[in-house]
Amino acid sequence: IVLSKIRRLLDQIPLSLCASAASRVGMNARALQFLEIDSRSQITSSAISNAKKNTASNHDSKFLKSCHIDGIDLQLTKKLLGQLCDFDTMITISQKSNPSELSSRLLEVATEREMYGDWEGALQAYEHLLDSRLRSGNIVGCSKNRAQKGLLRCLLKLGRLDSVLNQAYGMSKQDLDLKEMEFSNEILPYATEAAWRLGKWSSLDSLVNEEHDESGQDAHARYQLSLGRTMQSIHCR
Repeated sequence: IVLSKIRRLLDQIPLSLCASAASRVGMNARALQFLEIDSRSQITSSAISNAKKNTASNHDSKFLKSCHIDGIDLQLTKKLLGQLCDFDTMITISQKSNPSELSSRLLEVATEREMYGDWEGALQAYEHLLDSRLRSGNIVGCSKNRAQKGLLRCLLKLGRLDSVLNQAYGMSKQDLDLKEMEFSNEILPYATEAAWRLGKWSSLDSLVNEEHDESGQDAHARYQLSLGRTMQSIHCR
């Protein structure tokens, strides 16, 4: 009898509250499961209610078109998906709500992953931030610049140096009409580091000796360019 009373009490706790509690203690997958069950139960209840008012065929079409994120906390859902690195689902959900909000959330996730040294997770976040599905005016200017730099930074940390050069050239080519192996000023320091670490001295020579406007570079960028020139000089001796 006592157990049945406890069970009835637990059944009365809203699933949204269970999801929030699970999230607070780091049980992200369980929290997401609670939200999914909550959404499905709401949709089922709504479908049963509508079935009494509409014809069966009309009900079927509405049910098939319904979205399984109705009536749940989208902010918490996207947070949980970010923690679980399920960025594809996060993008799909955000397309139905506020895409610009997704860009901010992905930047937060990427920054957090970098802080904990999870370079693979941060790389995935930056890649999804630069996804073509988010380029329709939602990620521009500062956010895009930060995402590009973050992606190259992660590739350097992971030792994928050839990818750094390829990605850096591709990014520069998107924004400027550049010749082969030319890079924009924002991307130049990352390409320089990758070149000397790979021992691609001819590429490094063109990177560090051509005239570039370094007035807008931060201290880290100027350091990398100076280090690249130093490594090139040592190699030529």
